[in-house]
Amino acid sequence: MKIFDERGATLYELLAVLVISSIILPIIYGVFTSGYKLYNKIGIEGQLRDDADYTATMIMNTFYSFPFDYVRECGEKNCIELVNSSSTSLTKQEKEQQIFYTINQNAANEEEQVVRIEITDSENDSTRKTISIDSAEITSAADFSESALEVSCSEFNNKNEEACTKGMIELMLKLDHERLEEKLELDSKFGF
Repeated sequence: MKIFDERGATLYELLAVLVISSIILPIIYGVFTSGYKLYNKIGIEGQLRDDADYTATMIMNTFYSFPFDYVRECGEKNCIELVNSSSTSLTKQEKEQQIFYTINQNAANEEEQVVRIEITDSENDSTRKTISIDSAEITSAADFSESALEVSCSEFNNKNEEACTKGMIELMLKLDHERLEEKLELDSKFGF
């Protein structure tokens, strides 16, 4: 039995392999590159969704952890302030070996406590916009340039028409990333 023969491949066989390869290889390459692009797009969109969820959660945590009396819009667009205009104090009273605490809530505080939530320029990159809470930037890979932060009020304070005591906060996020072709749009609403 002879393993090697001296004939080799004919020119027709070689041309057939080249023609078949020139048809099949671009298809395989196209499928591979489109799969890789789709994988990157899904990964970036997942990261942007996580950033949006984190941002909305931080804003909601601020609303529910800061004792505010009303919400007002800042002079600028995409800016709201949580205002605590009343003060609460605790006094300790002792009577006959018993201790009592009295809560005093004053209607007017000489100095308002304010927490500001706004869409601002990024500290690291002036071409990007981020969301900051009380001047602390929320770290994110997303660009919030075309995003909006709005208050729709259903009940105002009797004394002040700018003071919203009940309403809805709407976050209209348009997240952009350098490796995305089109912006990812997400909306979120919550009441206070």
